[in-house]
Amino acid sequence: MAYEITRDYIRTGNSRSGQSIGKVRFIVSHDTGNPGSTAYGNRNYFDTQQPSASAHTFIDDKYILEIIPLNEKAWHVRSNVTGDNKRYGANANDAAIGVELCHGGKINFQQAYNRYVWYHAYLCDRFNLNPNSDIIAHATLDPARRTDPINILRTNGISWSMFIDDVEEALRNFNGSAPSPPAPSQPQKSKPPASAVKSVRVSLPIGEGDSGPFVRDIQQELIKAGYRLLRFGADGVFGEETENAVMKFQRDHNLSVDGLVGPVTLNKLQEVNHQRVSSTDFPLPTGTYRRGDQGNAVKQIQRALKQINFNPGAIDGIYGSKTEDAVRRFQSMYRALADDGIYGPNTRKYIRMELDD
Repeated sequence: MAYEITRDYIRTGNSRSGQSIGKVRFIVSHDTGNPGSTAYGNRNYFDTQQPSASAHTFIDDKYILEIIPLNEKAWHVRSNVTGDNKRYGANANDAAIGVELCHGGKINFQQAYNRYVWYHAYLCDRFNLNPNSDIIAHATLDPARRTDPINILRTNGISWSMFIDDVEEALRNFNGSAPSPPAPSQPQKSKPPASAVKSVRVSLPIGEGDSGPFVRDIQQELIKAGYRLLRFGADGVFGEETENAVMKFQRDHNLSVDGLVGPVTLNKLQEVNHQRVSSTDFPLPTGTYRRGDQGNAVKQIQRALKQINFNPGAIDGIYGSKTEDAVRRFQSMYRALADDGIYGPNTRKYIRMELDD
């Protein structure tokens, strides 16, 4: 189905500078982080309070509400976050559309999510963007401070990869005629081309016997938190190995130990993996290092691993069993890496990416 887009722009001020955005290169996906706050509730707040922050569009179960024209800048990502510049060659506030998902309270999540998916597809169609490469979560750009919208999607049974799949499915139904109207003086609505939203969800809790991308996301989070899945890794199948890791995580964090991943366990896992402080100031050696090697280069590897929550043991410059295990756990998160515990150029590349996010 087609959803209406309502354009009701806020006044110029701290939240809306009126500066031109230039070429739109990507989309940053957010959620409001304030359960029950509606699209129009957010619009009225930014219009009256004028904080030095904003987003282009707020979406709930009734409205897709653009509050800042898409040809103007919005202030939706911290300017000192560097992940956007490294990935896209531009600051998000200068080259990206910020889209907020409203949730919680009396908001019907499924209806809001359908609009959220559809609007991302609309933006991809309008600006010729690729959902796989040109949509990024706020949490990915600012992992030290943000979990949006990944956490709220997962809490509702939707992994990030499932969300991107839904956007791709919706985009296939667009016909390239998405409108680009001028800024109106009064609220206006338009109905762009029709699109289908697949909207597949997983019901929480999930446990042994479940499978799919949502399970794979959980497995990757477990590995990142230090809970090894040596036999099968992040294979998308919730088997005995994954259940044991979940139970160990629950015991370690004083949760009810049942081996099931429900909202409480999911939120705690997300919290644990976002307590690190991101940094671009960790040098990494070139070359290949493995168990038995020693020296300052090994210390650099150990410091970097510790920074991204893969504990290598003591920072002693000795590539021992704990350092090897930390490298192996990191490698198991990426299909492109051999799970051999040896630090080489490819592993260096992915550690660097993780540090720079």
